[in-house]
Amino acid sequence: MIRIENLKKKFKKLQVLDDINALFAEGQVVSLIGPNGSGKTTLIKTLLGLVKPDSGKIFTNMQPIGNDPAYREQIGYMPQIGRYPDNMKVGQLFTMMKDIRMKEEAALDTDLLVKFNLASIFDKAMRTLSGGTRQKVSAALAFYFSPAILILDEPTAGLDPLSSEILKCKIMQEKQKNKLILITSHILSDLDDLTTH
Repeated sequence: MIRIENLKKKFKKLQVLDDINALFAEGQVVSLIGPNGSGKTTLIKTLLGLVKPDSGKIFTNMQPIGNDPAYREQIGYMPQIGRYPDNMKVGQLFTMMKDIRMKEEAALDTDLLVKFNLASIFDKAMRTLSGGTRQKVSAALAFYFSPAILILDEPTAGLDPLSSEILKCKIMQEKQKNKLILITSHILSDLDDLTTH
């Protein structure tokens, strides 16, 4: 599903990605493990087209990602820290994302929306939310459009133990649907029971 060839990225003098080669297939839950600052988020942002590599190629479903952003439609992304417009209400955020991403009427995955009880805070402004609640919003948005590829950057950071378990169960359910799931973490024990690679 995703193939990375000879990927390099440098920020000034710091070599962040140095000749990365990888192949990620459907049905895999791949954990990218490493200490803070080791390049995990840079790799993810490169896959998403948010960071331009200095050299190398990335393919999704045998097609180079190039300058065509259409490949992103099959990706659900949960950032390490979700940044949203301060005055936007939670419900408005979900409506806006639906308007942007949905070309035709399709079934939405509202599983996390329900399990995290986010409908009860639809009228709250994003600026009023705690870090953990923002994480729940980010998680629900990542799964919302039933993407074939899920990229989750430190997904359990800031979540309480119950919410963390709900998210892990959801990841296991999506794995059973033969999706590709990439997860970053600097804590290996967080991902032991989820990871295939």
